[in-house]
Amino acid sequence: MIDRDQLPVLVVAGAAGSGKTTLGRELARSFGVPLLDLDTLTNPLLDELDSITGGPHWNSAGPHSERIRVGRYAVLLAAARDLVEIGQRPVLIAPFTRELAAGAEWDRLVSSVAPAATMVVHVDGSPELLARRRAARGAARDARRPMDAPAEKPLVPHLRVDAELSTLLQVDLVGQALQDQSRR
Repeated sequence: MIDRDQLPVLVVAGAAGSGKTTLGRELARSFGVPLLDLDTLTNPLLDELDSITGGPHWNSAGPHSERIRVGRYAVLLAAARDLVEIGQRPVLIAPFTRELAAGAEWDRLVSSVAPAATMVVHVDGSPELLARRRAARGAARDARRPMDAPAEKPLVPHLRVDAELSTLLQVDLVGQALQDQSRR
């Protein structure tokens, strides 16, 4: 059994359609910790602002896309910081593309949740699998999305989780990695 007080902040990352939300929700439920999903925290406000920002906000080529991204991640990290300050270790769900590249965004994430440790869980699958999943969910944000190139390996320490595995097996892999980490 994993001691909840020893849990790191779990950073569940991956491309659209990878299953990161499903895995993140199940990890939060299994470990009894808070869940912070970038989309849940920020999309309702951005949906309301689409008419004044030239939306839709999920259009990564839009005129405000960079400011929207920075603001969305700032919301996620501020909420995570609040939880860590009261002794919680949340599960964070977002693509975290820039953060996984080990630059300033990664440093910002780590410092936002310090003194808690972080553990990145990178959910990864073939471009064809991700495209099939996005087509099946039928979300408007996926309608014109091109097929992803194969994901680059994150430059930060991480646990790779195969998107094709069942959620139960994915949770077991994360649990085993956490147990192995606690033994060190």
